[in-house]
Amino acid sequence: MRAILASLLVAACATTMIAPSERVAGCWIGREPHTVTMRWLPDPARGGALTGALLEFDATTVLREARYTLAANGPVWEMCELAPDGVARQCWSVAQGEGGSLSGGRAFIDQSGGRLRIAIVGDGPERVIFQGARDGCD
Repeated sequence: MRAILASLLVAACATTMIAPSERVAGCWIGREPHTVTMRWLPDPARGGALTGALLEFDATTVLREARYTLAANGPVWEMCELAPDGVARQCWSVAQGEGGSLSGGRAFIDQSGGRLRIAIVGDGPERVIFQGARDGCD
């Protein structure tokens, strides 16, 4: 029984040790209530960092566009929303199983079984950035 419990604890720790960049890398799509695509591709200017592009649209109109970065800042991962000029508008530390304050918000990146959910939790109601499934990058 102890061996099973120990195996479960090791497995739980291993899943939280996957770098956020590995969890989000690639292309994703959500279809409810509108189509939303999210592409996380390597940032050519910064090794190890990713650039995220979100596009939400219906049959005739682009409803929302946003750009993000995801990069390690020492031992902490940060996700930043970018202004149109490419400057970070707002940044959040990515939660990685540790405790801590939610003041100012924290980015929660949950990826499992071909599904991805990115949300900001903290000051105010939860803000879902993206929720969808793995898609091919074309």
